[in-house]
Amino acid sequence: MSGGEPHDVDCREVLSEVYFYLDAECADARRDIIKKHLSECSPCLAEYGIEQDVRALVHRCCSNEVAPDEVKARLRAKLAILTSPEQLDRPSG
Repeated sequence: MSGGEPHDVDCREVLSEVYFYLDAECADARRDIIKKHLSECSPCLAEYGIEQDVRALVHRCCSNEVAPDEVKARLRAKLAILTSPEQLDRPSG
């Protein structure tokens, strides 16, 4: 995805953690690694930008809604499965 440019961290790994980065739910050291990768990799930055826009829209539309902790935990678990390397390597369609 990097367009031939080598990175310290694989693009799939960064994109699998972009939700944690957006929610500030990862350690500062990991945030720095992801931020550095996004600054160097325009395809990942574009993907991150899309995610950021979607989150902003959801926040505007649903900012008064609070999901129960159980629902949040289930969503995080499902996202972890969907963004696992095994799922990312599967052909779409």
